[in-house]
Amino acid sequence: MMKTGWKRQAVSWIQTFIFPVVLWIVMDLIVMSKGGNNIFATMTSVQDIFQSSVLQGLVAIAVALPLSGGRWDFAPGAIMVLTGIIAGNLAIRYQWGIGMLVLMSILIAVLLALFEGMAYIVFRVPTMIVSLGIVMLYEAVSGLIFDGAGVRLFMYEELAVLARQPYCYIVLVIVLAAFWALMKYTKFGFDTRSLGNNALLAVNNGVSEKKTIMLTYLVVGILLGIASLINASKAVIAPASNLSSATLMFSSMGAVLVGLYLSRFSNMALGILAGTLSMSIFSKGLTVYGLPGSLNNIILGIFIVVFMGITTNMEYLKRKLRRNKMQEA
Repeated sequence: MMKTGWKRQAVSWIQTFIFPVVLWIVMDLIVMSKGGNNIFATMTSVQDIFQSSVLQGLVAIAVALPLSGGRWDFAPGAIMVLTGIIAGNLAIRYQWGIGMLVLMSILIAVLLALFEGMAYIVFRVPTMIVSLGIVMLYEAVSGLIFDGAGVRLFMYEELAVLARQPYCYIVLVIVLAAFWALMKYTKFGFDTRSLGNNALLAVNNGVSEKKTIMLTYLVVGILLGIASLINASKAVIAPASNLSSATLMFSSMGAVLVGLYLSRFSNMALGILAGTLSMSIFSKGLTVYGLPGSLNNIILGIFIVVFMGITTNMEYLKRKLRRNKMQEA
């Protein structure tokens, strides 16, 4: 029985990660076909892929968790920007260490996320509308505080340590392990899956939708608190405006959509990781190939649409293929 369990686990891992592996091989062949020095198949390139996947993976989980329950949320980027500016400036001003900075980043992001969750529960309008209002509010605040100067946390080496290797990988592994355990072994995880599958049936069976929503935003706040610190440790964080912060959320949407599909083979944590790696590999391959940035975005968009079109209609395509084979026979 134990051997069977391990075999089943190994198969689920292979099914989850076979797509990014195959995609890496395909992109390597495409880059090789251009000729010249293939810098895609180098250790530096692999490190870039993994390092860029850390921030994108954290944001992707924060987006995927509400989305798995049918709630589109545009606020993660605004929460990250505002959290990074507040926590970063306080840490610089009061000479905090990295431990205090992490705690304050998580606390601020949790408060901001819970405020959004409370607004959704109180007004009972679609999260898409509530989150857009929250984005505009948080972006306005980000331009008012600290004289609109933003934050340059990356200039302080001791405060930006979590964005560097290998610490960023340690953070991602801890987050993924904690998220996996939360979704697999807690009542919150069970309730979240139940609401995502059939909200009306789940509520009729005793699941508290309001409690689950607030707990969801609590988890999202923790994730975004960590992500905001890593984001602020990589570049200048300027105040956002005109929904510009939504770019941070949309940049992870490909990883979310691919990851949610791959998660059916194992779990959401591993699925999102595989989806994030896939999109990082694809983006890196296009960049190394030498395509312009605008064309990269177009190709990435087409890739996401084609991928979702195929996976969403997989059963229909299988039935059609079987019918064609039967007609040919």
